[in-house]
Amino acid sequence: MLKVWRTRDGESGRAGGAFQFERLTVKVTRWRVVLIVAGLTTYVLGLVAMAPAEIVTPRSSNGELQAVGTVWAGERALPGGFGAGWSLMPLTSLTTLSAAERITLRGPDTAANTEVLIRPGRLLVRDLDGTASMRLLNAVAPIMPFVCDPVARFAVARLSIRGTPEGEGTITTSPGQCAPSGGGVATAVPALTGGVTATEGGTVVALNTPGAVDPVMRARIQADGGLTAEIGAGGVGVIPGIAAPVSFETSL
Repeated sequence: MLKVWRTRDGESGRAGGAFQFERLTVKVTRWRVVLIVAGLTTYVLGLVAMAPAEIVTPRSSNGELQAVGTVWAGERALPGGFGAGWSLMPLTSLTTLSAAERITLRGPDTAANTEVLIRPGRLLVRDLDGTASMRLLNAVAPIMPFVCDPVARFAVARLSIRGTPEGEGTITTSPGQCAPSGGGVATAVPALTGGVTATEGGTVVALNTPGAVDPVMRARIQADGGLTAEIGAGGVGVIPGIAAPVSFETSL
């Protein structure tokens, strides 16, 4: 029970201006507590969602802001004229019991969008559709030892980054050129075809030259986010600086 005290004018012949205390009782029920908590939670989430986007994105090395908009809907600038935008999807979040966002990529030869579902131990990309320049790799990973200009075309229904392996879709690239990032002679790169599949051990992304037996590139994403990538025999002479099959491991 909550007890609230208030004053009122005196009664029963008391002099004007006299006060008498009246005790009010407010019954606290489970549903009232739920409504209060829900209201406060909605208020706090609203404050966070409307906060400036720069609070969740780092500044550039020279201190400039790299994002515009809000946490709810905004965009971050990437090197090379690329940009990555996002917008929260509240209805999808409720129906999937996940934090759902729509992600858009734009820039030179780049126009793609997808949905991302996030929850503890789970990160799923779905309905990835559009095109993206392979120069976008250098924008998000500047340590890449080569720069390529082919354009990739995505039609991926599902791609699991963390959690139960899921993979379905196709990826194709146009012919183009790749050159060492530090400068040097460019190498012609043929068109590649590949796709996304799922096995018991993880989600697999592979690219091959048409008709070739050995893959140019193959990456396996494990349930815990571990990534094993390899450039196979088919990539020797195709990817600059690769003279023999090589593999590496990292975590997403």
